[in-house]
Amino acid sequence: MKEKNMDRGDEILRQLMQSAGKKAPENLQHRILHQIETEHALTPKKETGTKNSVSLMRDLGGIFGTMYILLAAIVTGGYLLLGKAFLQSPGFWGTVVLVSLIFNLFWLITRLDDYLREKKR
Repeated sequence: MKEKNMDRGDEILRQLMQSAGKKAPENLQHRILHQIETEHALTPKKETGTKNSVSLMRDLGGIFGTMYILLAAIVTGGYLLLGKAFLQSPGFWGTVVLVSLIFNLFWLITRLDDYLREKKR
């Protein structure tokens, strides 16, 4: 008998709690789905690995293209001003090596910077 009384008390308690609780609005599911879609649209998308290779090719083309243009200008200017003997002198080759080292160092710095930015993400 005590069990029936307890079950009856549980039933009364459930009815009281259900009647006191607030009912969810009918459009709650629509609002929740809309919020999820909005958050999904606003989160940044992960970038694919192709951007890194495009960046590498752009850096290579830009830096070494500029280096070769500068070397062509040095060769042309030296040949026109000082003649063929200048192109065979150690001073000319020292200049070529120095320009090449500077541009290679610049390329290395850009690669290091790109690596550190990727690691930070």
